[in-house]
Amino acid sequence: MNWIFNLVLCVALVELAMRLPFGPTIADLGRAGRKALHVVGSKAISDHWKEKAVGAYSRTTFLSALKLAGLLVVLFGAAALLVVAFDFVAAGFESFMLGWVGITGSVVLAGLYFLVRKRIADARVQPSR
Repeated sequence: MNWIFNLVLCVALVELAMRLPFGPTIADLGRAGRKALHVVGSKAISDHWKEKAVGAYSRTTFLSALKLAGLLVVLFGAAALLVVAFDFVAAGFESFMLGWVGITGSVVLAGLYFLVRKRIADARVQPSR
C-alpha cells in the first residue's frame, strides 16, 4: 500500500510543480544576475551608475528568490499534507517516506513519471507524418 500511495504522491507533486511558475521565476533570477555581472564587469560604466544598477538588480534578485522560496514552501507543504493524510489511511506511511527506501523510491518514481509525461506531451505537439 505504501508504494501505491508513494506513486500517487509523486504524480500529484510533479503535476503541481509543473503548474507552478518555477520556470519564469528561475529565469528572472538568472537574468538579473547576468545583467548585474555585465554591469559590474563593464569598464564603460562609471562606479556611480554601477551602484545604482546593482541596487536595482539586487532588488529583482531578492524578490525572485523570495518568490522561489514561496513556491518551494507551497510544494513542500503540499507534500507534507499528503504524507500526513496518507499516514492516517495507512499507518507507517510517514516513516516509510522518511526512510531511504521511500526517498529513493520517490525520486525514481517522480523522475520516471516526469519523463513519461514529457514524452507524451512532446508526441502530441509534433505533427504525425
